[in-house]
Amino acid sequence: MTISGMQSKIKKTALTTGSVIFWILFWQIGAYLANKRLIIKIPYPIEAVKSFINCLGEADFWKIVFVSLFQILVGFVIGAFLGTVLGMLSGKFNAFRIFTAPALHLVRTVPVAALIIVAWLWIPSYALPSFISFLMVLPIVWSHTVTGLNSVDYKLVEMAKVFGMSEKDIALKIKLPMISPSIRNGCLTAVGIAWKSGVAAQVIASPSGTLGAMLSSAKVSIDYSEVFAVTLAIVLLSYFVENILKLIWKEQKK
Repeated sequence: MTISGMQSKIKKTALTTGSVIFWILFWQIGAYLANKRLIIKIPYPIEAVKSFINCLGEADFWKIVFVSLFQILVGFVIGAFLGTVLGMLSGKFNAFRIFTAPALHLVRTVPVAALIIVAWLWIPSYALPSFISFLMVLPIVWSHTVTGLNSVDYKLVEMAKVFGMSEKDIALKIKLPMISPSIRNGCLTAVGIAWKSGVAAQVIASPSGTLGAMLSSAKVSIDYSEVFAVTLAIVLLSYFVENILKLIWKEQKK
């Protein structure tokens, strides 16, 4: 790594650390001022961290984390796969794109809470987080795939046809590498939304053994230290999943 690269990395680390410290102090001061007038106190950062550490020491908490991750990632993977396939069909067949546009627009515009409540009428609570995550991911990856296809250099495709390449080889060796950055960006955008919407479904439907149900239960019992601790766990898991996905993509590119 060059000296300028090291300096840039140090600067970025310092800014990140400074921003984290700033918001922790903001939380501390805000809680101190608010708690003078509140009957139910807002937990201070140290109290939330203590509660979070206590959760980490419980075997049941890790089971809850695994179940929540599994439910949401299942929806994400299915949504990303179908979004890519349907996006490619939309890019290839204009009639298919026009026919499916209303459904795609509907999913993108209806509020998540409304989708959760409507879907809950037919889908059991344990499957709802996966379904909602899938529903949120599908249109994002779909639209990014179409955008990628629109940017394909078709002069190169025509040249490949002249040299006798099959449609399959053209799709795998020319089109897919060209659209993969768009699909990557779509997946990275969608994974955070999948996580938030999946947890929202868990909070509303409260399937047992999930972070959303744990969050809802802590709120009902007015255990706000646990509410903040579970929220912290959700944020950290979202960050972890997103960065794992970035790492996998980097490894594939090497």
